[in-house]
Amino acid sequence: MTTNDNLDALRFYQRRGLRLVAVHRDAVRVARALKPLIPRVGNYGIPVLDELELPL
Repeated sequence: MTTNDNLDALRFYQRRGLRLVAVHRDAVRVARALKPLIPRVGNYGIPVLDELELPL
């Protein structure tokens, strides 16, 4: 799993053959309820909203 703003991780995983299988929309909002320090804006100024699933 990674967040939608983490383009570096997406590039890393996809180069190694992992494929995107699910987008968990607004999952970070739920996570923020438990960890309020999760930033609202992440890498490259992209809002952190969703979790992306790339299983092995």
